[in-house]
Amino acid sequence: MIKEEKQVNIQTIDAELLARMFLAGAKNLDAKKEWINELNVFPVPDGDTGTNMSMTIMSAAKEVSAVQPPVMKDLAKAIASGSLRGARGNSGVILSQLFRGFTKVIAHYDKLDKLIICEAFQKACETAYKAVMKPKEGTILTVAKGAADKALELSCDDAYSMEDYIAAIVEEAERVLALTPEMLPVLKQAGVVDSGGQGLVEVLKGAFDGYMGKEISMDFEKPQTVVTVKPVPAEESSIKFGYCTEFIIMLEKEFGEQAETDFKDYLMSIGDSLVVVADDEIVKVHVHTNDPGMAIQRALTYGQLSNMKIDNMRLEHHEKVIKEAEKLAAQQAEEAKKEMKEVGFISVSVGDGMGEIFRELGADYLIEGGQTMNPSTEDMLQAISHVHARTIFILPNNKNIVLAANQARDLTEAPG
Repeated sequence: MIKEEKQVNIQTIDAELLARMFLAGAKNLDAKKEWINELNVFPVPDGDTGTNMSMTIMSAAKEVSAVQPPVMKDLAKAIASGSLRGARGNSGVILSQLFRGFTKVIAHYDKLDKLIICEAFQKACETAYKAVMKPKEGTILTVAKGAADKALELSCDDAYSMEDYIAAIVEEAERVLALTPEMLPVLKQAGVVDSGGQGLVEVLKGAFDGYMGKEISMDFEKPQTVVTVKPVPAEESSIKFGYCTEFIIMLEKEFGEQAETDFKDYLMSIGDSLVVVADDEIVKVHVHTNDPGMAIQRALTYGQLSNMKIDNMRLEHHEKVIKEAEKLAAQQAEEAKKEMKEVGFISVSVGDGMGEIFRELGADYLIEGGQTMNPSTEDMLQAISHVHARTIFILPNNKNIVLAANQARDLTEAPG
């Protein structure tokens, strides 16, 4: 745990402080991964963005923790290598590229000031955008760019201390995140912000808490202000390419610029959501395709494969829909239980006049019926389901209705 110890007038960040900030960001993201999963509707609504981003950053956190004593060059290598090798999912790979670009800059310094941090943010964005075959605005990339732009804007402003500088960057990332539904219609229809962007904001917020010396808690309650996710229309939630395919190529032959371009073109011909990252002796690949075998076969022409993962996104989406339906049903049941009265009344009556009288007397539900139109047991059960009371009295207006009412009683479970 990071002890409560507010930083005072710290204008540069050394390796020890950066390690603490990174680990705090990782912990904050991990604590909120399930909530972030619920926001996931783009590029496919498979509900795993938070998990993927958490696994990505936690892979790096493990390597960062092993760097003792913290040295900036070693720390940069641990962050870049750990996040790339552990990268999962579209957002996870992009997050690893943000880290990779950031660490390319900081590796050359022992301490970071505002100008170096600014340069690192610019390199982070450049690296991440370059890795994505078809960058889409309204995503984690947009949030990262907003943070980088603010870092550039304030880098030479002497009125901003390091604390103010970092706080302003985080605030701008949150502001841009709030705008993502206006950039991607699927987000607006679902009533959510971009899940990958939210994940990045949580990393930045956690890192700022680490800078300030705040205690980092793994406890988390979902913000009350977040809009409940609404179902995405069928045409938006359809998944064109069903398998999220990821692997690392351990290069055994030259993988130059032309080879990388040819490989990317081939993968785009069989899928989408492509992210390919070539780094020294390995290549990290993420692609959505309907034939993972074709992607794997082509990759094998460059070397051996490791860290292979293939997920059926259609199945994951189906499971997510079921999970959300069960959760909604449980919430509705809980709300009904809280509002349950001790006694409720259902009245069988004919005509608006009699119905109005029963309503004034306090009837909770009215069933239209009488001598020539006897309500069925099913009518009674439906009425009972609408009255949240521990004891329900049915007032029949005809003796022929009593039997149906008794059958409905016998078929109804007493509320808990």
